[in-house]
Amino acid sequence: MKQTVHIEADFDKPDLLKSMVEKLVMKPNHSAYHPAKVSRGHESLDISSTEAYVCGTISIDEEGNTIRSPFDSSFLFTCTKGRKNLFEVTWSSSLS
Repeated sequence: MKQTVHIEADFDKPDLLKSMVEKLVMKPNHSAYHPAKVSRGHESLDISSTEAYVCGTISIDEEGNTIRSPFDSSFLFTCTKGRKNLFEVTWSSSLS
């Protein structure tokens, strides 16, 4: 029996979170362009991270039954940039 579950998270201050991630991406990097010696076929990377504490409400809807619960959790955002690549932003979280 298949069931459809819809999970949604609403952040209390999404603009603040967006600003923090944008600052992470726009951080001046130095190591990715520094003429460091690396093995052939490899390249140096510039990696920076920031931790953000966010609050909001998570909603879980299963066949019309909705459960809403507030959350307060930290997210770890990591930005990786190679010499010739665009920024790549990843995130992970712990809902503990």
